[in-house]
Amino acid sequence: VGWLKLSLIILLKLMSYLTLPHMKKLPVSFFVYLFLTLTWFLFIVYLLLYYQPDVNTYSKFRHLDKLTHFILFFVQSFTLSQAIYLFRGYFSFQIIVFIIIILLSFGIIVEVQQLYIPFRTFDYYDLITNIIGVLSGVFCVKFFNK
Repeated sequence: VGWLKLSLIILLKLMSYLTLPHMKKLPVSFFVYLFLTLTWFLFIVYLLLYYQPDVNTYSKFRHLDKLTHFILFFVQSFTLSQAIYLFRGYFSFQIIVFIIIILLSFGIIVEVQQLYIPFRTFDYYDLITNIIGVLSGVFCVKFFNK
């Protein structure tokens, strides 16, 4: 739960940064993507750490959890990358690497924490789909904003 407090502190500092006068020059779409990024982050935390899925759900659809992991991290990566692109106006190699490292760290931390949650299990394949989702989201933004 300590990571949640740290996340909230970072979020509050980010929100205080957004009130600076220079932020008024940014397009509205930046704030939309930023809101979606923060909301999606909380959604991922809830689904992967607190939500207890119905046992029968995964037996009906084979590999549904892998698809879910891919979609969760693809959307997170896409919205964060697009927000940063709108904020900076360009994508450098360092920015791409930064986004990938941050989101991969988040994916690894969430997956490892599942070792300590009674109704969740750690799975390397979930971790791999998290990585694929992150990479796909970043490169979609890079591709579409050429």
